[in-house]
Amino acid sequence: MPIKLNHLAMVAMCVLIFFLVRQFNEKLYEDKGRLTVSQSETQPETVVFSWQSSIEIPMARRIYEAFCKWKDRTKVIVLDLNSPGGSLNEGGKVIEVIDQMKKTHQVVTYVGPNHLCASMCVPIFMQGQKRVAAVSSKWMFHEPVTVDFFTDEKVKVPERERRSTAEKFYRRYFENSDINPPWRENLKKQWQGGKEVWRTGRQLLDEGSNIIHQVF
Repeated sequence: MPIKLNHLAMVAMCVLIFFLVRQFNEKLYEDKGRLTVSQSETQPETVVFSWQSSIEIPMARRIYEAFCKWKDRTKVIVLDLNSPGGSLNEGGKVIEVIDQMKKTHQVVTYVGPNHLCASMCVPIFMQGQKRVAAVSSKWMFHEPVTVDFFTDEKVKVPERERRSTAEKFYRRYFENSDINPPWRENLKKQWQGGKEVWRTGRQLLDEGSNIIHQVF
């Protein structure tokens, strides 16, 4: 009898864990309305995916879902960004979705007047086959930082680990890009030690960074 009761208790615990995990995932991926989709009135074959929030779950999933819904009705996808940055992991997943989109569609990345593209937003913006931004758009670059999952506070890590993470981030998203090499090398020097480097869209164009193809 004790063995049978123990088995039942174990089953009950597994069922409880299953429901707790499911509730957690549902909350994690809940649609907070941060991705809006609109079709261009003047160019029906163009659809705009607008993300006006941090780079975090469920951004990649929402963009993928929108792409699946619209891919047969459009040829051009404009990804409109206004973001302070966020998760490296989620940003990487977003880039994977964009890579998939580019196999069949033209992807234009866009940052509007006075809007912000900071931190992990920049590598995402760089995935556009055409990159457009306002002269008044605001940009911020910095080395990646470790953030506590629950509190969103910065976490100090050993210097060697910090440098290694920063180097990997730079190689993956800046060195392996069409950013002007002298400009990106200068950026690397400026952001060392956790410094934030700020630019406007006009400055990025005037400095020849090749981050933005066209300003307005």
